[in-house]
Amino acid sequence: MAQIKLSDRLLAIAGLVPALGGVADVGTDHGYIPVWLSQNGHIGKIYATDINEAPLLHAKMTAAEFGLENAISFSLCDGLAALDGADISTVIIAGMGGENIADILSKALWTKQLRTRLILQPMTKSALLRSWLFENGYRVLSEQLVSDGLVYEILTAEAGEDEPYSPAELLTGHIGLIRCDPLFESRLDSLIEKTERAVLGLRASTRAEDSERLSQASAALSSLFELKKTIFPSET
Repeated sequence: MAQIKLSDRLLAIAGLVPALGGVADVGTDHGYIPVWLSQNGHIGKIYATDINEAPLLHAKMTAAEFGLENAISFSLCDGLAALDGADISTVIIAGMGGENIADILSKALWTKQLRTRLILQPMTKSALLRSWLFENGYRVLSEQLVSDGLVYEILTAEAGEDEPYSPAELLTGHIGLIRCDPLFESRLDSLIEKTERAVLGLRASTRAEDSERLSQASAALSSLFELKKTIFPSET
């Protein structure tokens, strides 16, 4: 039987899944990660969920294509709503906004109670996700960047007390976890440029509600500059 091929982003995510223990892939889309895990000797129940019927059907078709339709349990549900976590040690939530990821976790308190390993790949609002994890009793264990057309952030977390974030670290991840990543320097420069543009745009705004956003963006920019000065002093 042919082996499924994953993009660099999905391969990085799949590579973080422990070899032993139940795993749930939330928002599975075409079901590529569950199939890859099945083909690569994963020991434990594999669940694939999606909120929409069409992607879940595609996932079932992918599994059938590789003869694995009976190796994966498929659920049409919102996030983790159909699962109770009893035999799940790892949850993957990838390819959606940080706000959506936080919402899914807020409705699945068993991920905290059971100290489930979380593998999270936010497409947007990663700062919001890190803030939510910190405020709700989760500790980030690792941060990494993957280049796959765009640069993607992948973090792992589980229940536990974490260190507070600086404004810059909400955007980059805890510096002790991410500073050695080969893509970190370019990512930091990109964040500085993006935040500078945001500050300029907010300064030109006349809307009263943008005053607080300007304050937050300015604090983040100052923190990012300080971070770069500390880590890459020869370039500032």
